[in-house]
Amino acid sequence: MKALLILSLFFSFNPVNANTDINMTIKESVEVGAFKQGIGSIYHLVGAEAPLKKEAVFLGNVVRANGEDFYKMLLSKENKKIVFVEESYFTRASKSQQTIIDPYVQVGSTCTGYAINGFLHQMNLAKFEGTGALKEELSTEEGRAQLLAHAINEYYMTPSRKYSIRAILNSYGKKYGFKCNLLKTSDYSEAKDLVLGHLKKGLPVVVSFNIGPKMVTSPFPLSIYQKENEKVDERLWIPRRIGERNSGGHTIVAAGAFEFNSKTYLTMLDSDWNEPRVWDMEDTLNHPKTALDEVEFITCQ
Repeated sequence: MKALLILSLFFSFNPVNANTDINMTIKESVEVGAFKQGIGSIYHLVGAEAPLKKEAVFLGNVVRANGEDFYKMLLSKENKKIVFVEESYFTRASKSQQTIIDPYVQVGSTCTGYAINGFLHQMNLAKFEGTGALKEELSTEEGRAQLLAHAINEYYMTPSRKYSIRAILNSYGKKYGFKCNLLKTSDYSEAKDLVLGHLKKGLPVVVSFNIGPKMVTSPFPLSIYQKENEKVDERLWIPRRIGERNSGGHTIVAAGAFEFNSKTYLTMLDSDWNEPRVWDMEDTLNHPKTALDEVEFITCQ
């Protein structure tokens, strides 16, 4: 995909005189894979200030590549706003909460290489064991840097696997202990069952598609806790509509799913932004004009 100007905020949390005693009490747990409190769980918040009051839907505990807790992603049920909240605001950490990777922002037109790298990070966070080699490789800064460089090289430069995400992931699978499959379908129900089935296990899904000429707007407003005046880019890349100009390919990673007001949403990792985004699954993939048959869904286990 063509490189674009990143307008999203880089998280450099340095709260001044901030309230740091938000207490999260679980109201409704959603078990996802190895996590007792997965994406979609509902929490009661005590001590939180606007726009986070009363109850919130948990969208992920976002961690850095080295595993350090970074921030939580919450959807206020009252305000219908997604809020990114630095970890230091909370009274205690919870090891039972589902973790997702803080996306690296891509350099140049390299989204698929970054998506492959993010997918492998997310497999590790999902507590995939396999041969143990993936966990070991991601445990050091050198290993993480080499994996990112290798993923970019494999997709864009290696003739035998160039532009084939499944082939590249299967090559990693020989080392890490997983096998991958690709689904292309015009049947939304088939795609939905596949994606939600894997996400329920805590396993990520690569989603690769052609984009149209324009981005769409996030289904929920986005903000940073205690920094409400700082703008967060609310644009999204989604699959193009039939009849729209094909403006190139884009690849991202679905990391989780949740229900809100009887609709299904996906927590997505997109390297055009340095924090996760949310898709309205129905509107994005089941719109009458969505070019669904162009979308590739790659899963590994």
